[in-house]
Parts: sequence; C-alpha cells; structure tokens
Amino acid sequence: MNRENILFAAVGLLLGYLIAFHLVVYINQNQPPRRAPADEDARAGALPPDHPALAAEGAAAGGQRPQSSVEHATRDARQDPKDFDAQVEAGSASLEAGHAEDAIDFFTKANQLRPGDYDTLVKLGNANFEARRYEVAERWYTEALSKKPEDVGVRSDLGLTYFLRDPPQEEKSVAEFRRALQYDPNHVPTLHNLTLVLAKTGDISGAEATLARLEKINPQNDDLSPLREEIEKARRGAASTGGDGGKGQKKSQTD
Repeated sequence: MNRENILFAAVGLLLGYLIAFHLVVYINQNQPPRRAPADEDARAGALPPDHPALAAEGAAAGGQRPQSSVEHATRDARQDPKDFDAQVEAGSASLEAGHAEDAIDFFTKANQLRPGDYDTLVKLGNANFEARRYEVAERWYTEALSKKPEDVGVRSDLGLTYFLRDPPQEEKSVAEFRRALQYDPNHVPTLHNLTLVLAKTGDISGAEATLARLEKINPQNDDLSPLREEIEKARRGAASTGGDGGKGQKKSQTD
C-alpha cells in the first residue's frame, strides 16, 4: 500500500499503517481468522514503536484448526479430487491455517466441480484476498456479486481490493463502499472503512459525515475514538500542505 508523500513521511507513514490496521479489523465476516503472511511478519519490525500489533497477528493466536485436522482434510481432498465437499473443507482448513495458496487450489477444484456455487466464488475471493492477489480477488467477488448483488459484506470486501492494491484505486473503493451502503445504510464495517478511506484521500468533511453516521448507529462503538484520531491526523496533514481539510479536494458523491 502506498504511503503519504515523502515530505511528510513521519505523519503519513503512521497514518497509512493505522488505516491498514483498522481496515483489517473489519474484513468481511465470511473470511476465517487470518494469520499474518511471512512478509508481513518481516515488515512488523519496521513499524513505529507506538504502533499496535497487527490484527492478523492476533487472529493467528486464536481459532486455528489443529494441524492434524488440516492434514486430514487436505489428504481426503487429494485422495478424491471429484468430491466437492472434500475440496471445500480442505480449502477452508488451509485458509484458516494461513495456507492461502493451498486454499486457492482446493477452492479452484471445487469451482470446477460446481461452477455456479455462490459460496465457492466468495471463498475464492477470500483466499486470493489473503494471498494479496487483489486483482484476482476482485474477479471472484465481482462474479459472486453478479448472483447476489445485495451481499453487503462481499461488496465491502470488493471495495477493499481496490484500496489495498498498489497503487490504490481510491475512487473505485469509495464507490463500492457507497454501493454497499445503498443495500444496508447501517453496515458498520463499511461505514468504518469508508471513513478511513475518505480521510486518507483528503475528503475530511466526507469522513466526518460518515463517522457521524457510525456514531449515531452505535455511540458506544470502541472504534469511534481511533477514527476521530485518524481524521484529525488527516486534517493536520492537509493543513501542512496548505490544503483546505477536504473542501475542494477529491470528493465522492454522497449517498
């Protein structure tokens, strides 16, 4: 993910890390707990001293299947490559264990056995997302949404694929978040992510308006305070560059 301009690296880099952290918190519930990939573990040493642990690392510590269970599922799937349920089970076990590439292989076989299965399309999107193949994840999420356009969680994840790729496609990301909110205006993960992306792109007023919607839905939301801090950091960054805090900067249409 791109960071802020070099001139303001100290502020921008921290903002970028924090945005990525909060986005990971709200990846769609369709996905299993995530384990940080090896390259992400390597990058962790470069984080600022006061940066919180990445959410993916915390997920890895809890809820993973026993290795014996993963091995059993994958063995069954390889012994009977025409068993759809076995391929799905092996793919799910592999993804929970942090083996995204293996999961992609099993879900691909499942998709070949039942090309129109909606859940398999979503799982293929999730596995490619986990492998950071955001363009490929976009393809599978888009195909799934052609069958169920009202699936807000999948549409929100599609928005993330645009934002997390390099270089980010912020306008497409914002557009998908807004489409998701047309189906469910109170979808907390989407409101959360939209607030952060708008702040990052300089739309301070848009971020504040979205945060206000989130606060109205759940005034006790623990993430409200961190979101306010991100908006304030973005405001300070805009002021440092002579910006206007989002007024007149790149904006997306309102719902």
